Amino acid sequence: MKEGLLWAALGRPSEVMPFLRGKLLSNGHSDNAKRELEYLLNELERFYRRVACCGGIEEKHMRAIKSFRRDIESILAFENSKAF
Repeated sequence: MKEGLLWAALGRPSEVMPFLRGKLLSNGHSDNAKRELEYLLNELERFYRRVACCGGIEEKHMRAIKSFRRDIESILAFENSKAF
């Protein structure tokens, strides 16, 4: 996700999204988890576009990426806990 932030700052925010979507949505998660992940990925894509308009990375962008990561990890952890 941090790499995506770099790509966004370089004006190419959409280049990392196909990788993230493929990696996160093709792992056999439940429909509910996929919906939640898709929502977060859509929000992340919009965020990357806003960063691209700024032309640089600021501390607030790093905090936002950490928040996205925590949210995604939370969904995945909950999904994995149901498997046991």
